[in-house]
Amino acid sequence: MMKRSILAALTLLTTLCTGLQAQNAELQEYKENMKKQHYGGAVVAMSRLLRNPDNRCADYYYKRAEAYYKEGRYLYAVADCTSALSYDAAQPKCYYLRALCKVEVGDPSYLTDMQKAGQDGLDYLARNNVRIDDVLGNNAKEEVLSDVDVSIPVNKRKNSNTFVLIISNEKYSESNISDVNFALKDGKVFAEYCQKTLGVPKDNIHIKANATRNQMRSEVRWLKNVADAFNGEASFIVYYSGHGMPDETTKKAYLLPVDGIANDPESAYALSSFYDQLGEMNARSVTVFIDACFSGAQRNGGMLTAAKAVAIKPKENRLTGNVVAFAATKEDETAYPLEAKGHGLFTYYLLKKLKDSKGDVTLKQLTDYVTTNVRQHSIVRNNNPQTPTVNVSTAMEATWKEITF
Repeated sequence: MMKRSILAALTLLTTLCTGLQAQNAELQEYKENMKKQHYGGAVVAMSRLLRNPDNRCADYYYKRAEAYYKEGRYLYAVADCTSALSYDAAQPKCYYLRALCKVEVGDPSYLTDMQKAGQDGLDYLARNNVRIDDVLGNNAKEEVLSDVDVSIPVNKRKNSNTFVLIISNEKYSESNISDVNFALKDGKVFAEYCQKTLGVPKDNIHIKANATRNQMRSEVRWLKNVADAFNGEASFIVYYSGHGMPDETTKKAYLLPVDGIANDPESAYALSSFYDQLGEMNARSVTVFIDACFSGAQRNGGMLTAAKAVAIKPKENRLTGNVVAFAATKEDETAYPLEAKGHGLFTYYLLKKLKDSKGDVTLKQLTDYVTTNVRQHSIVRNNNPQTPTVNVSTAMEATWKEITF
């Protein structure tokens, strides 16, 4: 019995070694062909490697794309760059090569890839006198790529009992309600950090873009159902980017769904109800991030609707349960965008700290960093204060500072 086990192990080891030797031989052949400018031979070598599903990865698809590009087979190179990015989206060199190929075939979407290509892409656009604003017009703000959007840290840890709800409301149905610049991107990139950096499984993350009132209510109900199923053993992260608004009569604050009507609280989602529902959940902890203001202002510094002449100071909400809420502003302040980075100011520094710390950060360290940087940036660049605030339930007062993700 033992002899058979040893023989099986030796056979497996021999197979692995043989496979590795063959892989190294193909890579060497690829390198030699590229050096000799025998690009067709390089394509053949990488194609042999990629026939084995176990060998398929971003690096190998990128290598074959390089050979296709040198050979002048641009559409094939575009396809391989796309395959490479499906394995690893944080690959500026893949975006750059794909952009170069798109230039050759006259595909105008190369502009987006050049922006995602980091410094090489920006240098290319500068050399060719391409102005993004001129080409993309009103969509330029949505296309800005910053340091927090690339090379997102990846951790091996898995937070299987953490669940995330992300609501990003950017485009509103009513014509008199302005868009919230970068809200969709805020939510998308935050989701990437939750999955890659914080180790939250993809199935545990719900992203609702441009959510209606009923969709928002349904997603909060999903959180409650998960909390019940895990019987107090689950933690939750809730993120909202979009408009908030005040009731001018009661001074209550509301989250504004994309089908909401400004100045009509019945069409909105009361922030107090939102917090109460989270507080009632049987959860280990609920951490809330809100990149919105509730004064009636909007991200560009104007008012939510032309009817509002002055900002309103909303009432503060008292939290229950195991909830910690971190909001972008206090009182009658505005939640500003950070145009140069393509994010809300609050969200940018939230992502920046997650990136720099690789997710190894306490909630106190995170809130201190974001608050300091947002306050300093806003007063210097916007000439107006923006002061992030932390609101903590009684049950979490003694423990929230040490919460980690």
